[in-house]
Amino acid sequence: MQPIKDFDYYRNLHQVVSNALLHLLCKISVSERHIPTAKRNEILIRYLKPKASDKAYSNIKKDIKLMLQVGRHKRGNLERRLYQLNDKAKETKIIGAERLYSLLVYLYDHEGIESKLFEEGQTPEPGILYMLESHIENCIDEDDNQVSPMSMLIQLERAPELIDIINQHGCFQAEMKEWNSDTFQAHLLLHPAMKH
Repeated sequence: MQPIKDFDYYRNLHQVVSNALLHLLCKISVSERHIPTAKRNEILIRYLKPKASDKAYSNIKKDIKLMLQVGRHKRGNLERRLYQLNDKAKETKIIGAERLYSLLVYLYDHEGIESKLFEEGQTPEPGILYMLESHIENCIDEDDNQVSPMSMLIQLERAPELIDIINQHGCFQAEMKEWNSDTFQAHLLLHPAMKH
């Protein structure tokens, strides 16, 4: 697999698994009674089933179907399986894009900022962080070294705050390349973080 394909796969898997677990936790928190494993499986299946036919998750369709099988099995514990997948995703090394993947997951988890690859002809949505696939592949060499700054584009009123947020993450040093305070459009550059 190419680094960008790995990146998309793990990003989608992380989003589906995390959101499924959050959905379950919300359901559990409003219930005054203990929810047994079979009922938890039903809640997760109802959440995951539409994702199997969602085109946005076509690259993880097989994984979602396997999750559904676990949930439908008589002794299956889908919640435990999702936690295991979540742990494994955190440990997985993504060749050529590990640090970038880590940053984008961090921005999604802590700031609610979704990231997407920009495709030609696509109309950018406000609040979404966009990157170019070809740019990512050209900025990272085969040895997992960043060889040039990576561009990120976003239309977000609080985009200037992202500089400090990205720098706190520690994998990159962020720079505001361009900022339009009227349209809230920002062009950020990611440089490798200086090693101490």
